[in-house]
Amino acid sequence: MRAQGSTSTSHNRQRTARRLGAGVLSVALVALSVGCGPAPGPKAPGNPPPLDDNAQSAGGGGGGGPVVKASSAKVQQGIDAIQAKDFAKAKSVLTEAHTADPEDPQAAFYLGVANEGLGDGQSAADLYRQALKLDPKLLQASMNLSALLLDMKQPAEAVKVVKAGLASAPKDPGLLMNLALATEAAGDKPGAIKAYADAVAAQPKNMELRFAYAENLAASGKGDEAAQQLGQVVSDDPKLLAATGDLYARLHKFSECVGALDKAIQAKDLPGLHVLRGRCRHGMKDAAGEKADYEAALKLDDKLAAPHFYLGQLYKSQGKKKAAVAEFKKAAELGAGKKVGAAAKKAIAAIKSGK
Repeated sequence: MRAQGSTSTSHNRQRTARRLGAGVLSVALVALSVGCGPAPGPKAPGNPPPLDDNAQSAGGGGGGGPVVKASSAKVQQGIDAIQAKDFAKAKSVLTEAHTADPEDPQAAFYLGVANEGLGDGQSAADLYRQALKLDPKLLQASMNLSALLLDMKQPAEAVKVVKAGLASAPKDPGLLMNLALATEAAGDKPGAIKAYADAVAAQPKNMELRFAYAENLAASGKGDEAAQQLGQVVSDDPKLLAATGDLYARLHKFSECVGALDKAIQAKDLPGLHVLRGRCRHGMKDAAGEKADYEAALKLDDKLAAPHFYLGQLYKSQGKKKAAVAEFKKAAELGAGKKVGAAAKKAIAAIKSGK
């Protein structure tokens, strides 16, 4: 999470250092995660956060705290320019304010926001540090600096920054989220699980955050606990539903996987979702449903190799070798140069050798 302030509110966004905010998984790729390796996670956005009036004001010292007025007219002008996304003007005005009063934490903080908006991350980080030195309770500076350090691949430093901020605001939802993201990025699995648990407790309705918690639990071998968290994910976002189905599949919770993908397909009918649902139906030994999903995927996009490959596997399991070879050949042709194409060629060779 990263924050930007105003005279009455600050502005935040969900951090997406690895998986939050961007829909968790690409629905076009998610189906290949079952049987063909894991699907990639989303990329972190590089642009400054959009404006959103939900957090405490800069200098407020905590979420829901008293409104803090801009420290000077120049700072207010800078805030207005930031809200208008005119970062060049904001930098000019706030540089004057910061030069006039180097001890003003607001001037340092908002100048950092302006510089970050212009793509100067290192300068922004230095200014956020200055703001925190002047006012350690300036939570927006802690959030922005920790988020920026995550972008800069410095998770251990981000953890230090967040923990310092939490010392004065231990229940702050944004800081707890950043602590979870930073701890995970630092490779501390036990610490990440605890941090995600605390972050979810602070934002129980944040479904992407809860999903990230479930993923961490699953990665640590806590499958039942992960499934319990997934069961509390309520969303109409097809990407999040697809990711939920994918994780259920990896946990071998195939019925739950199908349920999540039913909702995802209802929200947005995509071929990759049918392929993944077909794989989950395979896990349920629902051959008819599995076949129907692969065929539905091909009806939506007849250039996909994966549905042909899985149809070939299904036919092979049913002893229909001729039909299986035909599907594998299509998969090999459409998936040439890719893993699925290579797998199809091996499958054809195995059938011909009598295996």
